[in-house]
Amino acid sequence: MKNKKSKTLNYNENFERKSKYLLLSISLIVVVCILIVGGAIVGESGDVERVVLNNTNVNGLNVGGLSESNANLMLKQHYEKRLEDFNLKLTYKDKVWEFNNEDFVVSSNIHTIAEEIQLRDKKLANKEAEKKYIKDMVEKGESLNVAFNYIFVGIDSKVNEIAKVINSEPVNSKINFLAEKNKPFDITDDICGVQVDVDKLYAEIEKQFNNSNNIEVEIPIIEIKADVTKADNLNKTKLISTFETNVADSTGNRKYNVKKALSKFNGLVVMPNEEISFNKLTGPQTLENGYKVATIILNGKFVDGVGGGICQASTTLYNALIRSNVKINEVNKHTLPVKYVPLALDAMVSEGISDLKFQNTSEYPIYIQTYSTPERVGVKIYSHELENGTTIKARSKIIKVLPHLGDEIKVDVNKQYQDKVLFKGEQYRVLWPREGYVVESYLDYYDKNGKLIKEELIRKETYKPQKGLIVEGAEPVPNGLDKIETDVKKLEQAENAPNVSETEAYNMAYENAIPVNYCP
Repeated sequence: MKNKKSKTLNYNENFERKSKYLLLSISLIVVVCILIVGGAIVGESGDVERVVLNNTNVNGLNVGGLSESNANLMLKQHYEKRLEDFNLKLTYKDKVWEFNNEDFVVSSNIHTIAEEIQLRDKKLANKEAEKKYIKDMVEKGESLNVAFNYIFVGIDSKVNEIAKVINSEPVNSKINFLAEKNKPFDITDDICGVQVDVDKLYAEIEKQFNNSNNIEVEIPIIEIKADVTKADNLNKTKLISTFETNVADSTGNRKYNVKKALSKFNGLVVMPNEEISFNKLTGPQTLENGYKVATIILNGKFVDGVGGGICQASTTLYNALIRSNVKINEVNKHTLPVKYVPLALDAMVSEGISDLKFQNTSEYPIYIQTYSTPERVGVKIYSHELENGTTIKARSKIIKVLPHLGDEIKVDVNKQYQDKVLFKGEQYRVLWPREGYVVESYLDYYDKNGKLIKEELIRKETYKPQKGLIVEGAEPVPNGLDKIETDVKKLEQAENAPNVSETEAYNMAYENAIPVNYCP
């Protein structure tokens, strides 16, 4: 079976193409068989009638030396005789079409149509070529063939009707993205279309007709492949990257917010050149839109706010995206470090202030699947595999540690911490001082053999050092009562000691790690 990747031909176009081919063949008969060369016959009407060249054969019949009308009559009578016991049987699989002499008639307008073609296409490449062609025909004669379907009127329409039954359009494979399932893709099979090979069919009929009036032909077809095969779609749905963060230690509200925000991306298909805004897709980040109150970072402090945890959702998504080579158009750091990802790999979002925007710059769709368990949340990115089987890893590198700024001691005049401290001299630590960092983050590209082929600096961020906060009671100690003694030595050690453990934790370069959750 012949393969051909194209759309099924329009039958009118097919007929015109085939007819043009056949009529051009007939024009040769006009040029040679009906050419006035060396003589003419005067008919009863007194008109000069042209004579066919000697040694001219048409479909094996010698019509040389005959007048134009006699040659045409001879051909017509010959085929009318053959048509008397003519039988044609066409089959395709379990379908059968049978025809006999009553289904066709012999053409009677060969001369008229051919002459019109002659007038339109009389000139060959040039005058010299035309003269040489005529000279050769005069000297040698010619054996010419008139196509079977031109002689027998009606077969074209019957073949076209048969083709309507047989022909079918190809069916492309389709991708059904079922993001809520463990196996998220249901990819349908592609189905080849078929088209009757009309040229080959007529050629086989003519071949048999030269030897017999009983013709049986298995209808040849052209197989038309689908534009999109199942193999194509399987290649477009490869797992490119996965990234997870931990929510095991999060409060119920915070965990809820993380999962809710990520759920907006579950099943998202990002088409080539399409840009996505995290805030636009997840917002508004309000109680009315279903978000809950949880801890957020505001002005460098941890406070309660609506939507606490959304930044962990955006950060988890961001890390999956950069590992799949998606273009990031906007990303911003937190004012304070977060511990669920290395520094300079976070993605803080806040409506009207900060967004995560990304764009699919590849030629293939990107499919996003998100998921969650009681302990962690994750994002998977599917698309066509990266060029040459490349894989991408992300890492963070601390360039400089900025010393913390010590403690600020505030008197609790508003008695906000009266359950902790009440009298002067009583102290309670609210915040530990924090070091600052200058950090660079990189993407490392590896070939299919695991060899590092490129590293790319993607961000350089500065996290400012933070003061610690100690509150002290505001009330004087009443007579007869002793104040609660503060462990000054321990407090001073905490104030002056560098945050070595934090530095070491932030300096960990890891791939797809699941660190302990600490802050929004």
